[in-house]
Amino acid sequence: MSKAKAPEKIGQYSVQDCIGQGSMGEIWLCHDPSLDRMLVIKRMQLALRGYEDLIQRFNREVQVLAAMNHPNIVQVYGYWMERGQLNLSMEWINGWSLRQILDKSPVMPVWAVCTVLWGCLNALVHVHTRRFVHRDLKPGNIMVDFAGQTKLLDFGIARIENQEITIPGTVIGTAAYMSPEQVRGENATELSDIFSLGIIAFEMLTGKHPFREDNVEKTSRNILSKNISSADFTENIPSELRHLICKMLAKEPAKRVSSAYGCLMELDFIMSGLPRELLLPLSSWLRSVRKEMPLPAPPAWRKKTPPLAWIASAAGIGLVAGFILKATL
Repeated sequence: MSKAKAPEKIGQYSVQDCIGQGSMGEIWLCHDPSLDRMLVIKRMQLALRGYEDLIQRFNREVQVLAAMNHPNIVQVYGYWMERGQLNLSMEWINGWSLRQILDKSPVMPVWAVCTVLWGCLNALVHVHTRRFVHRDLKPGNIMVDFAGQTKLLDFGIARIENQEITIPGTVIGTAAYMSPEQVRGENATELSDIFSLGIIAFEMLTGKHPFREDNVEKTSRNILSKNISSADFTENIPSELRHLICKMLAKEPAKRVSSAYGCLMELDFIMSGLPRELLLPLSSWLRSVRKEMPLPAPPAWRKKTPPLAWIASAAGIGLVAGFILKATL
């Protein structure tokens, strides 16, 4: 698809480049001279002005983003009509989408997967507590900036709880990353987002999609019937992480981890042997992947002390303290 002809300005912003085109319009990289910063403007096509459902979808993205204020979610700056076109200005993420990363490095290091997953789950906790459901999580809608920060974007088909802009029974989302309930045309919930993120986690760890086939029908059938187990992962992946992702990919929503916060707590335990600050290591790793340089040394992953070992150790200390106390009496 050829690039759209660039206008000189959109609003007060100087247009630099067209960085994306979709069914609803173009995405422009622009410069804000008043604050001397780059930003992105999504602009709806003039030809779509009469399509109320698409305008509602565009408006919905604005409402969703405006309600969010989180470091792992793209920030919205402004929204206006200009010459019959709707414009949405938002934060420019100077980085790569997870899709670009996986195209370059199909299997990511376990610590890097955990770091990206941590950012996504933090974003989902924020989204879900505000009664929104993303409904279209996929590698193309997740960005990692060159400072190592993970960002969730593209809320164009997000749903507010108890409010729908789509016709019931309509399949919404990207086919390969849908949950079983979405494939069946049912309403998506917070647990649907968890399933989609489980697919993404599996793909980051193994280099392959757990359900994708050569057509949508076969892929959808796999999403509905193919079960994922620990045996589908390589042995270098921690068993706790494998177990978490298998629970995220449970076919029945009731059998999944009950919330994004629950997933986050399990991931917190899994990552307890890693350094607390992982943005710099992820930034260095991404830079090496992007420039095809030798990969940096991974962050040291200390082995966790098993809970039983802690109990035994505490009991041992108690016995020793008891003997010392008796000896002093």
